[in-house]
Amino acid sequence: MANFNPLAATGIGSVPFTDPEEAMALILEYLPEMPYWPQLVRLGFLEEMNVQAARGLPAMRIDESARTVALDPEIARDEALARFYEAVLAGSLDSFAFEPREARGFFALLAAVSSRQVPGAALKGQLSGPVTFAGVIKDPAGKPILFDRELTQAACQGLACKAAWQAARFRELGKAPVIFFDEPYLTGFGSAYLPISREEVLEILGQTLEETRQAAGGPVTLGIHCCGNTDWSLLLSVDLDILSFDSYGYFDSLLLYDQALEKFLGRGGWLAWGLVPTGEELKAETTESLWRRFQEQAVRLAAAQKLGLKEVLSQALLTPACGMGYLSPEDARRVLAETKELSARARQWLASV
Repeated sequence: MANFNPLAATGIGSVPFTDPEEAMALILEYLPEMPYWPQLVRLGFLEEMNVQAARGLPAMRIDESARTVALDPEIARDEALARFYEAVLAGSLDSFAFEPREARGFFALLAAVSSRQVPGAALKGQLSGPVTFAGVIKDPAGKPILFDRELTQAACQGLACKAAWQAARFRELGKAPVIFFDEPYLTGFGSAYLPISREEVLEILGQTLEETRQAAGGPVTLGIHCCGNTDWSLLLSVDLDILSFDSYGYFDSLLLYDQALEKFLGRGGWLAWGLVPTGEELKAETTESLWRRFQEQAVRLAAAQKLGLKEVLSQALLTPACGMGYLSPEDARRVLAETKELSARARQWLASV
């Protein structure tokens, strides 16, 4: 966690742009300290996060024309699992690489960083989280593989290898890797839509994080991003470095989990505050209103945790609330600009406390 400074700004996933170089130029302009690779969802199905996560995992069938990704009924399960674990045990991450057509923003980031001076010490990547991936991908009977222990464990291992592959590419550029697993599916935890136990979720997340660190072959900072409300004690309990949340919409919810937050922050965990809304709420906000909102929330967190404000700010990153893929390009530029400005103001505030 020493590879970037407090209150650095970075981004979350998708953007509304269709030109990878244009998207990267904007990201490097507004978020130079921790640039991230953009998911160009308007370019088509292959840029969706669960599709990007699928290649290299056992028996996955990506059908671009039908816009589906699922277990392939024509592939024998035992053979697929055997080949998959052979690739894992071989220790090479090449089987888990992105292909250029399915993650054009990733390769645009690599090209941009290798061809110019980028001041930040870290690069951020992202990948579908294991609960979300296993909850979305279905077997031939239409049942999510989340309820198949063997396939879910394979998904955890495969996603860990794909995250480690990203981290290795970032280290080749001399940058510290920061990888977020995106878990929107966890907004349904505790409901009929996600009928699995707390223990199962903890096991799935814990396994993925542990195996990512083992496969990475070097230091890697790991985060989990959840864009809605959830049982935050779940995420605060696993061995992650950064919890990324929509502080614009769900700060009050997070604050309810005071004991889990105390343990997380006490062991050096960081919060990535999603300060700038990426929905309709953006129209009603200004830089000043967002800044006042963050100040009020940071002060409340410091008081609730009996921490100094300096400690709260020193374990914070700043981000948009979620991805920007469904905003207009103009609004996405505004979100990036607001995030940069709030980071600069927060740095001045930290220097004064």
